[in-house]
Amino acid sequence: MPPPSPTPPAAPGPIECAAAFDLQIELVTRVGVQPLAPDEGSLREALTSLYSLFATTRDVLHRVAAESARPLTLPTIASTMTNQHLRPFLAAWHPALQEHEANRPTDTSPVEHERQWKRAAEMRAELAELRTPLTSAAKDLAALCGIDLIGPPPASQ
Repeated sequence: MPPPSPTPPAAPGPIECAAAFDLQIELVTRVGVQPLAPDEGSLREALTSLYSLFATTRDVLHRVAAESARPLTLPTIASTMTNQHLRPFLAAWHPALQEHEANRPTDTSPVEHERQWKRAAEMRAELAELRTPLTSAAKDLAALCGIDLIGPPPASQ
């Protein structure tokens, strides 16, 4: 007698789909997925925005916990995104930028001081590299909820 066929994974329930959609929105609208040009924005604001994804992710996962009677996919996507990608980036760059900010002259604006930082280009480059795994997480969330907010890449001109 052949072994029984493995049971296919259950389709995500409505709570998990809604949570995946919510987390995808939070992810694709932030600088981690959206490019930050060299002369745009603030690195401090980028770090703050990315850091806030931890609270959002925890809130979403708590909401999904009500649906824990079966295996869930969302917690794996969320923990990979936060613990393997966001946490190392933030752990490296938050204290480095904070140290630079502590030395800002009173007659220099925070943004101007940040742009004078010798490591600003390096941080921006690593932020750009972070886009790949975060976009991948957003695509995984899109596949889970069935709604892709990123869409295909723009056609080359």
